[in-house]
Amino acid sequence: MNLLKYVRVQWDRAGAVVCAVAGILALLIGYLGTSDTEYIAEQIPYVISGGLAAVVLFVAAGVLWLSADLRDEWRELAAQGDDLRAFLESEGTTRSGRDG
Repeated sequence: MNLLKYVRVQWDRAGAVVCAVAGILALLIGYLGTSDTEYIAEQIPYVISGGLAAVVLFVAAGVLWLSADLRDEWRELAAQGDDLRAFLESEGTTRSGRDG
């Protein structure tokens, strides 16, 4: 399957993966910033910026992935509703044909 077509169709899952990778990068950059300094006062900005950015990105990734799962569930429920409607219509047509 073409990657661009997949990203268009599954935009929320692709966004979740991008946010998760960006969160990992934010954690890595924050860690590298804190590992280069000896003083705690110099480490705090890296912990706050890298850690907070990572938390926000991981939450966004989770919300996007959940959105994709809910969209799939709603699509499945709509398909089941259509199947049920078609079945009930065919049963109603068959019964009315026999009764009339």
